[in-house]
Amino acid sequence: MTALGNVPSPAQRLVLHAALDDHEAGWRAWSAWSRAIDFDDVDHGSQRLLPLVYRNLGTESFDPQVGGRLKGLYRRAWTRNQMLFRSTGAVIGMLRDKGIESLVLKGASLAVRTYEDAGVRPMEDVDVLVPFERAADAARAFEEAGWRAAKPNPLEWMRVHHSLNFLGPEGGSVDLHWYTLWQPAAEDPVWSAAVPLELGGVATLAPADSDQLLLTCVHGTPWSPLPPFRWIADAVTLIRRAGDGLDWDRVAAEAERRELTVASHAALEYLANEFGAPVPPETIARLAAAPSTRQERAAFRASCRPEGPLRNFLMARDRYRRLRDVDTAGPDPGNFISFARNFWGLDNVWQLPLHAARSAFRRVLPGGGRSGA
Repeated sequence: MTALGNVPSPAQRLVLHAALDDHEAGWRAWSAWSRAIDFDDVDHGSQRLLPLVYRNLGTESFDPQVGGRLKGLYRRAWTRNQMLFRSTGAVIGMLRDKGIESLVLKGASLAVRTYEDAGVRPMEDVDVLVPFERAADAARAFEEAGWRAAKPNPLEWMRVHHSLNFLGPEGGSVDLHWYTLWQPAAEDPVWSAAVPLELGGVATLAPADSDQLLLTCVHGTPWSPLPPFRWIADAVTLIRRAGDGLDWDRVAAEAERRELTVASHAALEYLANEFGAPVPPETIARLAAAPSTRQERAAFRASCRPEGPLRNFLMARDRYRRLRDVDTAGPDPGNFISFARNFWGLDNVWQLPLHAARSAFRRVLPGGGRSGA
């Protein structure tokens, strides 16, 4: 089985089982976790799953003190998500008034359609996809409405990246996407299969279940300093809820079209083997047998390693290759040197060697040089 960059530790697996299993098995997992981990020392990834544990096992399963703390986490997630949904709904309405279609990705659409409960899926922002050809118009609309872009030159950023965060004047946070994933590809199939969604009282769209599953798996598997292993809960819950209605042929076909068979095979095989997700063996076999390029395999292996100069270079090169060779509906990225300057936000190409040296230096610092910001 191909190694993933985001797999839970033994203790984190217990939290996942407490969140996903039937009551008896879930309670056994929770009891084992409680004996091994002090509630005050719970890691960030596990904490984000505790509202789902609370809903899965029920209030009556916990002693009053623990139950009260879990209920508090659930209510906090529900309240914050409602605020995010309202602010994002206003943005979606603004985009609609300008003739810009929107589609809600990841956490928010999962909370509404898959979990059907805003309190069990904590999130920090809402991801909104717009058609590639309207992305610049959408960015300008955000700024006109008082939203602040996380990067100083949004239009340059859009040439080489897949999304950009905007912070609202009243605290909202939206990741504006023109591609659904880090790995760019034309999004017409996602738009054509999209299903209705209401967010913050405003009509929009969400990915079809098969597309949502593929996006969840591919987005969740790379290494991250704060491992988002809740992708496992998202994927397992989605597979169970969709049941026989999940179009597995489409999952495989889209993975093939996007050149993401390596990542999707690794993720689905892991879900089936480690969490008993009912993934059809023929889907896993089809993905395993699908042709993949040397670059795709190298980029996936790199994405599953901690940050470092080689990882960053291989992933940047993969982004460049995809923009150049895959049908993305976007413009040609030009030469790699120019792409790299824009990708890393440098003023000129002569800064590239210094940037590489600084990356290498940060890599040897304690904690990989991350400040925690």
